[in-house]
Amino acid sequence: MDDRVTVVRTAITGYEDELRDLLRAYFTKAGERGREWFDDDEFGADIETIVADDLDRLASPAIDEPLVLALVDDRIAGSAQLKRLDGTNIEMKRLYVRPGDRGDGIGRRLVETATDAAAADGFETLRLGVAPYHDAARSLYRGLGFETTPQYDGSQTPPELVDDWQFLKYSLED
Repeated sequence: MDDRVTVVRTAITGYEDELRDLLRAYFTKAGERGREWFDDDEFGADIETIVADDLDRLASPAIDEPLVLALVDDRIAGSAQLKRLDGTNIEMKRLYVRPGDRGDGIGRRLVETATDAAAADGFETLRLGVAPYHDAARSLYRGLGFETTPQYDGSQTPPELVDDWQFLKYSLED
């Protein structure tokens, strides 16, 4: 593990511009992979709209520190987001590590920090949805003990994609 990597849970304040760039990279790559996977040139949504929606949600008071960041030399190398679903369920969204920073366990550290944060906030279950073309993420989640579950309330997966998505849950209770 690179000892230059620091993983922190934080609010969005001060990270807006760099996070906007990271999210653009995330959605650009996800769109490319989705178009290839589904053989659909129209796959994906407007990146600027999704990024703006994410930044607005992260700035809302639903969770005090909804962002988990991996920082390398004070730049964002990766991130994950936490979103309250209800009083017992929380969702992890947008796990992403920049390509040049992959292979050093940053994704694992982001997920572990997110699960620890969600448990500390009193949630019972962390949920997420993962696209069929995110093999590395699926493998990571499985290795950390996530279990397959039906689609959950609050998932924003479009109805036409539900059958292709994998929905996972992780118990935060001891």
